[in-house]
Amino acid sequence: MMPIHLENFAHYPAGWLSEPLADFLNADERTALDVMSFSFGFEVTHAYRFWESLVARILAGETTNDRCRWDVELPYAGHVVRVEVKYSREFECRFTTGVRPILKFAAPKGAGPEKPAHVLVLVGVDDKHAVYTWAIPGIAVRQCRSITLTSPRVRQGESRSRGIDGYRCPPTQLLPEVLRAFRSHLAHDAAHHAATRARTRHEQQTAGMDALFPLDQEETADGA
Repeated sequence: MMPIHLENFAHYPAGWLSEPLADFLNADERTALDVMSFSFGFEVTHAYRFWESLVARILAGETTNDRCRWDVELPYAGHVVRVEVKYSREFECRFTTGVRPILKFAAPKGAGPEKPAHVLVLVGVDDKHAVYTWAIPGIAVRQCRSITLTSPRVRQGESRSRGIDGYRCPPTQLLPEVLRAFRSHLAHDAAHHAATRARTRHEQQTAGMDALFPLDQEETADGA
């Protein structure tokens, strides 16, 4: 499936595609993070639950419990949008062409039977504390062990993962992009159900019908 927003790079100028983490926190929250880091040596922003909660805040949704198969829910037009959140910090990885910083999102399930999310949100943070986000329809996520992307801050030219990058958006624009991805999911479902109904009607109409000129099986096999 093609990305919803191939024009995202024109729609959002390059400088808008990432935003500093501090912009999402108030003064008290930033102080609390500093206290946890300096006093206890615990980096709250390294915890997956932190990012699930932050995405829920941006989307005006709610986080689910730990046993749920998706991470965030939000109401929309009589539906409940199910959102899966995957987070990665930037780290260096060695390739045959050399070492480069990457983001790696483990085990995205998307809309598969194991984890039926409508939308997959990827959150990447580079070593400058810039936040990058992607909002991908669950139906566009193939079953895979991970999604690996070169860190956007060091890219030169187009990414090999152009299909994924078509879904990239500024973190503060996650809500409209998640809803756009959900509408894509609904459209896919409607097309799938329509095709299924048409196939069922055809099978019902042709059930029990005999061929007008029955062919002898032996003659057919011999090509006579």
